[in-house]
Amino acid sequence: MHKCKIFLVVIFSLILSSCSEERDENVWVVGTSADNPPYEYMHDGRITGFDIDLMKQIAGHLGKDIKFKNMDFHGLIAALTTKNLDMIISGLSITPERLRRVDFSVPYTDAKIAVLYYTRDRFQKTSDLTGKAIGAQLGTVWSLIAHDLSSQHRFSIKSLANNLLLVEELKNKQLDAMILEESQAARFISIYPQFSSFNLEQYSSAFAVALQKKSPHTKNINHAIKALRSNGTIEALARKWGIIGAE
Repeated sequence: MHKCKIFLVVIFSLILSSCSEERDENVWVVGTSADNPPYEYMHDGRITGFDIDLMKQIAGHLGKDIKFKNMDFHGLIAALTTKNLDMIISGLSITPERLRRVDFSVPYTDAKIAVLYYTRDRFQKTSDLTGKAIGAQLGTVWSLIAHDLSSQHRFSIKSLANNLLLVEELKNKQLDAMILEESQAARFISIYPQFSSFNLEQYSSAFAVALQKKSPHTKNINHAIKALRSNGTIEALARKWGIIGAE
């Protein structure tokens, strides 16, 4: 009888533990990589930026709360596919390879790609990068673009986990330039006036919210993005954060 009581206590404890680990359906766990101003970055110990404001607007439109989870960009998709996240918003481009692993919402902004460099180097076109050291964030479309351009112009590529590390490398002349999104380049230029940029007109991208395959949230998020675009919310956020292509 004593053993039976112990067994029941153990089972009851396991049930309680399991219940406590269940997620609240009204709270979304949203992954982001807070090193990409103006989309998402840390300010006074909090994650802020265009993507963060937009995700809050989407959640508010649908009556949900959000818990943001900050992590390295190249680990976001894996965290989503293993169900440690409900969705991702992090300047994430829609690509065929990613579509094999996750679903995407409708795009919330179009993105142009730029090359950030020291103004004194006077880079104006991709052929100017020949023989140079070029940075691109690990796991991003910018890294794919860097490799594509390198096959044409023969420059070396250095990939790091986030753009802030790459900017430090650029400041210290460990890199000659870096490839990133146009609005990101503009934000870094506003912080570091010694930098300039030029656009890679032959490339473009589109940012969207990534979700688990067959997620029950996809339809509602699509509806919210369309509504927020129609009522001017996305345009207002784009003006606030200096986002090019979200209007």
